[in-house]
Amino acid sequence: MEAEPEVMELYGLPFSDLLRLSSNSALPSPTNGDQSRLECISASIMEALGPSGPGLLSISGVPFASSLRRSLLPLALHLSLLNPKDRASLLKRHGLGSDVPLKKPDRSVSSFASLLKYQGESVLDQVQDIDFTSNAEEIAHNFGLSEHNDSEFDHLGDTFEKLGRCMMELGVRLARVCDNAMRITELEKSIIHSGSAKGRLIHYHSMLDGLILKEAIKRVGLKNRSKKSPAFNEICKEKSTVADLWQQWHYDYGIFTVLTSPLFLSSTVEGEHLVSKESPPPMGHSCLQLFDNRKKRIVSVKCQPDSFIIQVGEAADVLSGGKLRSTLHAVCKPMRLTGDVSRETFVVFLQPSWDKVLHCHGFSLDPDEEVRSGDELADIHSKIPPLSARLRDGMTFAEFSRETTKQYYGGSGIQSKR
Repeated sequence: MEAEPEVMELYGLPFSDLLRLSSNSALPSPTNGDQSRLECISASIMEALGPSGPGLLSISGVPFASSLRRSLLPLALHLSLLNPKDRASLLKRHGLGSDVPLKKPDRSVSSFASLLKYQGESVLDQVQDIDFTSNAEEIAHNFGLSEHNDSEFDHLGDTFEKLGRCMMELGVRLARVCDNAMRITELEKSIIHSGSAKGRLIHYHSMLDGLILKEAIKRVGLKNRSKKSPAFNEICKEKSTVADLWQQWHYDYGIFTVLTSPLFLSSTVEGEHLVSKESPPPMGHSCLQLFDNRKKRIVSVKCQPDSFIIQVGEAADVLSGGKLRSTLHAVCKPMRLTGDVSRETFVVFLQPSWDKVLHCHGFSLDPDEEVRSGDELADIHSKIPPLSARLRDGMTFAEFSRETTKQYYGGSGIQSKR
């Protein structure tokens, strides 16, 4: 049996510190001790996101995040298993679409996406003076974000947008902190000039999902499947003896990717119904894996429930002149994962405007090329098109995006499923 990768706990940035480091409003002058503490936090952020760090960090204590996350993430599973006609109507009503094929019953991922507009005004500034130890549901209610008892999909679009806007602002604020530390203005300005970001509600399928979808294609509804339910449930309780991937190894090519901590759901078929409940993280981690260039090994990421993860994309590599380092990552199905467990998350991709010109002179586009040619995990790197093959000095971000997509997933792309 394969050995599980080492688990790495991310550097955790409290939301209250991010707010203080990134605030544009007048704040009381910090004491010498507080100023020193904030400088240490800024240095730790740059270390986590720079060439000597993993390229990502977590943010904890964001107000009403728990309520929004728990309202939205379970809907990813339910959307994935709806019949196509009802799902198409529902997505259209809420202004969402899908950016992956949804017709294959053996698909590993379902994704529901929408463009989020950057509206300028702060969503999070209004909570600067809130006591973060007070009741989370009371905070959510005060900001109009309390959970609803209506039909589960009634507020899909609204919750998608509210959580997306919060996550966009976290990314903009972190970009401001990085800009200040590097004494540049590239990151925040590039995100804001873009004016929008892509939000994706993602369901990583369980084995049980595949069985249900295949049965649906055979035109057997849940009510006609009740006699088969025990067999489904028994099969899906078996534990895998090998690790697999929900999502292949890749770099994100934007500026920052902002993710919720994942929600894991364990499901069973009970008569005419699919019953799901929250499950602890498999093996105690998020199933997000990184390739650690320093130690030349794979690590699994652990984060706190209800926290957000922000990871560096390749555009940030370029805009920062190599002072930030993008993250080579995948989403794994760990060993001993039972077939009834799925993974739900919400992701916001922050990127420059399509006409942003990228200049890459002055630093190496592939600083880890020696890792590609020598380490025992060369198979991973063989599936990654080098940045130097996808980016030329003076390219627009749109050109870089097209070339990256082509070399990963195009007809002759390295990860093409042709």
